[in-house]
Amino acid sequence: MEVELPSRFTRESMYPFIKQILDEEMLPRDEKIIFDFRPLEFIQPVGITVLSNLIGKLQKHGSSVSFRYRKPNKKNKWCTMSYLDDSMFFKSYLNETLDSTSALRATTLPLENVVYDRSYQYLDNAMEWLALKLSLSKESLGDIKTCLKEVFNNIKDHSSENNGFIFIQQFAKKNLVTVAISDFGIGIPSSVQTKHPSLNDAEALIKAVEEGFTTKSTPRNRGAGLAFLLHNVVNNNKGDVYIHSNSGILCCNHNGEHMVISSELSEGFYPGTLLELNFRTDTIEYVKEDFSWDDY
Repeated sequence: MEVELPSRFTRESMYPFIKQILDEEMLPRDEKIIFDFRPLEFIQPVGITVLSNLIGKLQKHGSSVSFRYRKPNKKNKWCTMSYLDDSMFFKSYLNETLDSTSALRATTLPLENVVYDRSYQYLDNAMEWLALKLSLSKESLGDIKTCLKEVFNNIKDHSSENNGFIFIQQFAKKNLVTVAISDFGIGIPSSVQTKHPSLNDAEALIKAVEEGFTTKSTPRNRGAGLAFLLHNVVNNNKGDVYIHSNSGILCCNHNGEHMVISSELSEGFYPGTLLELNFRTDTIEYVKEDFSWDDY
C-alpha cells in the first residue's frame, strides 16, 4: 500500500493522512506501507513527530515501512527534503542521511524518541543546547525545563507507550522556540474519563488542565501537571500551547491581558496526544548562575 504525504503536512492536514494508514481501531490497514514523500513541500515540527509516531506504530504491529522520495536539493536551504534530512529524520530510519553532506542545522535539535526513564537526561541536554543558543544561563530556563518534565509525566500517566517523539526548532527571527511532542497512547481524555465518564473529549481536556487535577489516586512527587505548563508557557512566557488528544483540541494563548483557554471537538481523531509548545525567547528573564563550593 502506497500513501502520499500531503503537500503541506500540518496539524490540519494530518487527519486524512492518518485515516489512510490506520483503520477505525487504530490498526495498520496493510502489512506493507510505502510513504511517498515526493508531493511534500512543507512540514511543521508537529508533522515530523506525527509521522514518526505513525512509523513507530506500524513497525510495532509488524508492518514493513519504506520510503519513496527525491534526493534533497542541497542548493536550496528551504527544500523540505533537505530540512527533514538535516533534522536526522531519515537517518533515524535508514541509518544514514539521504545526502552525505546533510548536517544538523544550528537552529534544530534533532528528532528523538525519548523513553520516559531517559526523559530527564534528554531535557538536561536540551536545556544546555538552548541556553547556549539564547546566551542564557541554564537557571534561566528552569521553568521551561519543569514544563517539559510535566509533559513527559503526562505521557507516562496517559500513554501505554511510555515514550514520545520530540522535535525542537528555533525560529530566531520570530523570537520563538517550538517544541513538538507526540505519543500514541490512550490519550488524555480517555484517562480523564475514567473519573468523569460524562465528559466529551474537549471537556476532558479542560478538566485535565485544572489546577490540582490528577487521574492518580496517589500522585507521584511531581509538579502541578498541565496547569503548571499553561501557567508558565502562557502567563509567564506569553507563549502558547496546543494540545490535540483523541477527538479533543485545547488551545491556550495570551491576549495581552490574561490567559485565554478554548477547547473544541476536532474534525478527525488523533490516536494519542500531540502537543505543540511555543516559547517566546524575548520574554525569558536572565537568572544568574548559582555557584556553590561544590563547583570548585
